[in-house]
Amino acid sequence: MLGTVVSCFICLTSIAVTAISGLVIFFAKLIFIDNEKNRLKKILNRKKNEREEEFARLRSLYKLEAEQQNVISLSWDDLIEKLQKRELTATQVLQAYIGKALEVSEKCNPITDFIPQAHVWAEELDNLNHVKGPLHGVPFCVKDDTNVIGMDTTHGYVKRLYKPATESSVIVKVLQDLGAIPFCKTNVPQTVFTYGSDNLIFGTTTNSHNPKLSPGGSSSGTGALVGAGGSLFGTGTDIAGSLRIPAHFNGVSSIKPTLGRVGSKGHVSSLPNVIGVEIVFGIIAQNPTIVGAVSKLMLENQRQTVHDPLALPIQWSTDAFESKKKLRIGYFTSLPYFPTMGDSGDMVIKAKEALESLGHTLVPFQMPDSFNYMKMIVKFALADQARHFKECWKNEEVANGVKLAWISSKIPLWGQKILSRILKSRVLPFLHSPRSAILFGGGATTSIELMDAMGQKMEIIDQISTEWENLKLDSLICNVLPFPALVLDAPGNLPIAAIYTIIWNLVDFPAGVVTMGYESGKKFSMYNDDGDMALKLAVKSVKDSVGAPIGIQVVGRRFQDEVVLRVMKELEPFNTFKSRNNDSNQ
Repeated sequence: MLGTVVSCFICLTSIAVTAISGLVIFFAKLIFIDNEKNRLKKILNRKKNEREEEFARLRSLYKLEAEQQNVISLSWDDLIEKLQKRELTATQVLQAYIGKALEVSEKCNPITDFIPQAHVWAEELDNLNHVKGPLHGVPFCVKDDTNVIGMDTTHGYVKRLYKPATESSVIVKVLQDLGAIPFCKTNVPQTVFTYGSDNLIFGTTTNSHNPKLSPGGSSSGTGALVGAGGSLFGTGTDIAGSLRIPAHFNGVSSIKPTLGRVGSKGHVSSLPNVIGVEIVFGIIAQNPTIVGAVSKLMLENQRQTVHDPLALPIQWSTDAFESKKKLRIGYFTSLPYFPTMGDSGDMVIKAKEALESLGHTLVPFQMPDSFNYMKMIVKFALADQARHFKECWKNEEVANGVKLAWISSKIPLWGQKILSRILKSRVLPFLHSPRSAILFGGGATTSIELMDAMGQKMEIIDQISTEWENLKLDSLICNVLPFPALVLDAPGNLPIAAIYTIIWNLVDFPAGVVTMGYESGKKFSMYNDDGDMALKLAVKSVKDSVGAPIGIQVVGRRFQDEVVLRVMKELEPFNTFKSRNNDSNQ
């Protein structure tokens, strides 16, 4: 009897101890989480105050007087010439562009921080008895996700503040070897995995031409700063359109090179272990001429291999870039998965007719089933079930532009599959969206699924390559997105529209953007939304897009980047957005 009582006592004591221990651990975690959130909040407030004070200090130092305005107004060729002849100093040009960038910051908030070392680098150039290189003294901006020595690389996460890079990325080093000066870092959306533009540290970047519209992303700040004239060119990265979409939204130009042609060392990836689609470095610039000039200088003489042995030692091909040979170019104007709206498709036809007027031959191109390859892309992009982003979001406040992704990450896999079925059906008509359904529960969950997706990827590459070879193409033109720049909060809710850009990341074809014109708004009311929630949302999201620039993509075969740049440059004179903009500013 006594043994039974003792046993019961021990059992109850064990239960009580376990329960108390569990409660202690539970409350300890709550206290830790609360303390960590408070710590991050203090860091955030500190950074915001410091940034505000620094920008105010710089505004008191750098004014856009007549002398600085004259520098800013110089064309690319004229600026290069004056710097090469030492008619302008690197310091004079840097000061002018800091002044302009500060002015632009008040308009669309593209800059996270100015780089203090830029002044030292400019002085070093001025003290040389010779020019350092062909870009001697030319300032450029750097995307937040790209390391610059002494500067933070945040991805819009507070926890990454005050952890400066100890070494610059390869692309920054190469540009500095050429004489260029990195002078500021530019904003990105939190996660750097959306074409939105906001985070809690640096706020929201807006479109360089219309504050109601998005600047695109994730190279949001670079696109907006270049679009507003605050920098002649800047760096960006691209895993699904992050160089091309900001160029399209801001009326400028860019290129996503073939993987490996620009070294990636020194980049902090937004999704480090993703399989199937890989990130590449590239340039956003005010026009195709500058994109071509900077690309040529970076790629010739195997400059990058000095800093990154993994960069492909493929020489710049002057013959391909300067060739006068007439080309065969494919084109398409829409994809069934997300049909184009407004004047977007018409801009491809405008480019087609422009190229035909130059003597090139244009032929229709048939893409593979866009519904199928979107499913396959999702298997790669969402294979980690948002594990990486959930870790990054831990104890962080979530930015508005990624709220949908954050909410989705909270839904268990079985719940996502149920939601996918609901979206495919018409049980709830207002939620009907077979297109969006692909996103939910679509990530590969086993190695077998991932391997199958790799097999499907090879089939897509084969289908596109076969069509390309059958048509004997040199290049291809198509849309960047199915629409022009959207209202600010829309991109995070319409990730599926990137179907037009991500396909070229998937097959690793170089793709650039050249602006062709602007949106008239006359055809929006004719759009067939197919009863799909996502397409309906897109129609609502272009309500302020009249007058927004529209770009097109120029695509080439792997390692035919020079052909892409050649076609872009030939289309540059046909850009009516630029002439319209100039007229409106007079």
